[in-house]
Amino acid sequence: MPITKWQEPVRVSTGTRGAEYVSSAFDAIIFLMDSCEERSTVTFLEARNACRGALAGSVDAEVAREKFLAAISAAKMQVH
Repeated sequence: MPITKWQEPVRVSTGTRGAEYVSSAFDAIIFLMDSCEERSTVTFLEARNACRGALAGSVDAEVAREKFLAAISAAKMQVH
């Protein structure tokens, strides 16, 4: 199954690694696992599950993007 790119990539800064572009649910899962210290929060779990669902084809990619944005906002990361 091909990976669906988001309509608009998300540029995120973590503070420790500079800015990165996240452009799909696949990229988002990697970013979340590498960058989020708190992996048991509701927003993290919702984002991870939505991104997994997008990869499986059961969740719209843009819904996964919105959940990703909520998770990184809750983790106090900056979106540009």
